[in-house]
Amino acid sequence: MKKKRNLQNESPLKPKGYPGLLRIVFRYLAQYKLSILGTMLCAGVTGAAVAIMPHCIKFIVDDCITPALQIGASDADKQGFLQLAALVCLLYIAMALIRQWSWRLGLVFLTRTLEGIIIRLRSEFFLHIQHLCMRFYDKNPSGELYNSIMGTPMASVKTFLYQLIMDIPLQAVTFIISISALIYYDAYLTLLMVATAAVMVLFNQLSRRRIRALTRDYLRAESEASKYINDMLHGMDAVKLYAIEDTTATSFEHHLKEMKDKGVRQTFALNYEKMKPELAQFVGTALVYLVGAVFCVYRGLSIGTLYAFISCMGIILSTLNSWLGVILQYNAADVGMRRIYSVMAEVTTTPELDDALIHSIDTERAASRNAGKPCITFENVRFAYDQKDIFRNFNCQIAFGESVALVGGSGSGKSTLTKLILRLYEVDEGHVTLFGRDVRDYHLKDLRRTFGIVPQNPFIFHGTIWDNIRIARPEATNYDIINAMEIAHVHEFVNDLPMGWSTVIGDGALSLSGGQRQRIAIARAVLKNPDILIFDEATSALDNLSERHIQAAMENLMKTHTVIIIAHRLSTVRNVDRILVFDRGDIVEEGDYDTLATGFGKFRELLDGTKAEEEQVASID
Repeated sequence: MKKKRNLQNESPLKPKGYPGLLRIVFRYLAQYKLSILGTMLCAGVTGAAVAIMPHCIKFIVDDCITPALQIGASDADKQGFLQLAALVCLLYIAMALIRQWSWRLGLVFLTRTLEGIIIRLRSEFFLHIQHLCMRFYDKNPSGELYNSIMGTPMASVKTFLYQLIMDIPLQAVTFIISISALIYYDAYLTLLMVATAAVMVLFNQLSRRRIRALTRDYLRAESEASKYINDMLHGMDAVKLYAIEDTTATSFEHHLKEMKDKGVRQTFALNYEKMKPELAQFVGTALVYLVGAVFCVYRGLSIGTLYAFISCMGIILSTLNSWLGVILQYNAADVGMRRIYSVMAEVTTTPELDDALIHSIDTERAASRNAGKPCITFENVRFAYDQKDIFRNFNCQIAFGESVALVGGSGSGKSTLTKLILRLYEVDEGHVTLFGRDVRDYHLKDLRRTFGIVPQNPFIFHGTIWDNIRIARPEATNYDIINAMEIAHVHEFVNDLPMGWSTVIGDGALSLSGGQRQRIAIARAVLKNPDILIFDEATSALDNLSERHIQAAMENLMKTHTVIIIAHRLSTVRNVDRILVFDRGDIVEEGDYDTLATGFGKFRELLDGTKAEEEQVASID
């Protein structure tokens, strides 16, 4: 059986300190040896053809046209020289065809290589961030991550690889042939060309630091613009609700202006810095024309040789200028790769144990149930978000088959409790156990598959309603999916849609109401058939009729599952086995609904506050 590749373990980007752009790309290029060899071979043939073509013209001028124009040349001699010139012209055309076809064939090899490398880079990046914990996402906006994986950083790396694999081999062959010819033609003119090249290199070295800084500034501005766009697209409901379209448009234009200004500065600076070596090249070429003219008059240098020399010099200096451009592109690609690598260097705060130390969740479930142990236990847990304590020495137990409601004010720790059970965050101290075993002893996938989650704001993927439900268990039968839809009362609104459950809903389910989205999420949880169900404000967006239906479904599920309900509407937790009342990270009360409702503690305060809110809403209606 073929072993599945683990890109994360094979990745050259696996963090060990930034090794540099070249070391990283060479590790990737090693996997495409044959394609790269084919590309470089084609590039070399192209470079040879480019270098040979000027010498064909020299031969025509010096060995065909010039002798034919000499006094005393017979008509037969002239005819012979013209026939020889025709043959050389055919050779010139052949070199042009070889140049074109070898370039295009090399480009085919190169394109496959580059696309493969970029796809792998993106795959490793995406796989890595998927394995990172929620603390990483708290400090890295999705817009910035998207820019790293699909924006300028990747584009800069791709451009550099193109130049590295295709341009440099081609130009290297051209350079070697041309410089050899120049030395053969005239050593003095060659020295003048070398002096011109030295000035070009000096200008390039002075430009590198400035280009790197401007590239870094542009990437930073692009990243900020991407983050803002992402936030606004996700928060479009709020933009409409508060009528702040003009404000957001102004802010967006500000980001775009900053990005434009930095982009213009970068582009202008890059072209300005390129002008310096180009100017040196033009001045050097003019000097060669002048000195070459003197040599033609006083030293017998042929016109064809001067033409070939100037053509080869142009090729050499253009090659050198291109190499200097590669150095500038290297700086841009290095900045981009550092951006990518900085994300790849992030280490999850929820690491997994080696496979040999992982425990089977099915085995532990059976053993724990048979031994009469709690289903979930918090033991002396301490947890903080960025130094802000949520739990301090927190203890709690939930039994198998028990339905437990978590109530309390915002920020009291209700949702945090479920996130710690799911290992979306890691505890700072203490232990969270599931089936008598620390949650860190299980595979994350096995751990999270044990739970069915109905979040307060469920995410709806772009696709059909059917696919949005099936995503929880792709191998589920049609009967299972339909049954889950019936339990969640999805059919009540699906039957009214033009395409039924085949109706395509947009990104973020903009065409669905809040209650419809939550019912789809409930159907997902039911279809998953987990051991433990978590309802996080699952009925907060439902109308009264829908709430009653969902409440009945939840109560039926309580009979067969361990259920945790995070509730704001206290009327939805009347029939749970136990209510835990949270306040500032502590459980200040616990008991059933009737007991707590008749007391004078925190639950009664919450209950009175809820009733007052409902009366106020009723009066408005």
